[in-house]
Amino acid sequence: MTLFAFLAVLGAGFAGLGWLLNRERSALWRRRRALLADCRPLFERAEQADGVGGFPRLAGEIAGRRVVVEMVPDTMTLRRLPQLWLSLTVMTPLPGGAAFGVLARPSGSEFYARTPDLPARLEPPAGLPEDVMVRGRRRGAAFLAQAERAVADLMADPRVKEVLVMPAGLRVIFQAAEGQRGQHLLLRQCDFGDARFEPALFMRLYDGLEEIARRLSPVAAPAHLPETRGQRA
Repeated sequence: MTLFAFLAVLGAGFAGLGWLLNRERSALWRRRRALLADCRPLFERAEQADGVGGFPRLAGEIAGRRVVVEMVPDTMTLRRLPQLWLSLTVMTPLPGGAAFGVLARPSGSEFYARTPDLPARLEPPAGLPEDVMVRGRRRGAAFLAQAERAVADLMADPRVKEVLVMPAGLRVIFQAAEGQRGQHLLLRQCDFGDARFEPALFMRLYDGLEEIARRLSPVAAPAHLPETRGQRA
């Protein structure tokens, strides 16, 4: 084989490899855009955009409330497969002092969490899981007591990572998927396969936030001081 022929074959090989890589990249981005496709019919005036890395951001209205959903990839933790978090925010006005967050199994690597940024540590109510961080503003403990049962019901699912309540609305962070081991180990690629978020699960999270908002509304029952773990019999 002449040098010219060898170079031609080598060039064709690289061209073919490039075509395969581009095809795989396009397929990966299509899978990412489809993550929230089944949930879009739940929204009125839905708008979807590409976020970081092609992961979708979906916004619109549900029952008259502004709702924003984002898929957040997490590759920060070493020796762990990539995680894909769903961030669901419901915009609804709440009492001014209603500001608290509950973060499950805090490790210090939760770049997406807001709970660690809140000013005061709050004692976890007895109904919450053992391994949680609870923080809030000065009056947050009373509002957490008012919504304790609804927060505990939402966090009973171990895939719920954070529940955040602020005067402008509420947010839940949920583990939506885990990366594929082979793709991550060999290519360091953040690939979650053909995962699609189920509408029924989405509505369960939405309803959980709505129940917290209902309990914090001005017409809800007055808050009581919660029983903390130190007060258990």
